[in-house]
Amino acid sequence: MEWFSIWWNDLGLIGQIMASAAIPMTVIMILQLILMIIGIGFGSDSDTDVDADDVDAETDYDAAEASNCGNASIFRIFTIRGIVAFFALGGWAGLAALAAGLHPFWAIQISLFAGVCALLLAAIVIRLALKMQTSGNISLKNAISKEAEVYMRIPSKRSDRGKVTMLLQERFVELDAVTDNDEDLMPNTKVVVNAITNGDCLIVSPIGK
Repeated sequence: MEWFSIWWNDLGLIGQIMASAAIPMTVIMILQLILMIIGIGFGSDSDTDVDADDVDAETDYDAAEASNCGNASIFRIFTIRGIVAFFALGGWAGLAALAAGLHPFWAIQISLFAGVCALLLAAIVIRLALKMQTSGNISLKNAISKEAEVYMRIPSKRSDRGKVTMLLQERFVELDAVTDNDEDLMPNTKVVVNAITNGDCLIVSPIGK
């Protein structure tokens, strides 16, 4: 590993900071990609049609309250995947700029620009992936009474939407969710799906409450 020590020492402080962000985040990004591919593979055999438009008829929730979920912003920018992409691609772009002999100031600017581009691109890709997941072969009403796990924090009292992951129709999917709980539901919290709004959003509550 002598080559690594030489390379690391030649980076300088700014380069070392960029590398410290880029290397681990790249590993995480690769792992996320592998998991996403596996998840898509599990869903290839599903053949159930979407029936999200009529699932609200099966719930006792007031339509006005349910609309809080549908009106919330669904184009999430600061997702976990987006932040990982920001540091991974931004870090490597900065290192490339330093290697090209640019002044550290400009290398930082290039790093930030590339990171923001990666953040936006990740948001677009995730949005398209979620749209594909729910557009042709998943019936959201089948999620009712099933367990899920919070992936992105779900604010209390339906003040905004978060995200949950769950196994639905033999697919590992990521879906938008709100809660009537008095407290925010944090990532990794186990929840149960109580109902679905008049859109494409789950209404969940923590298990045991």
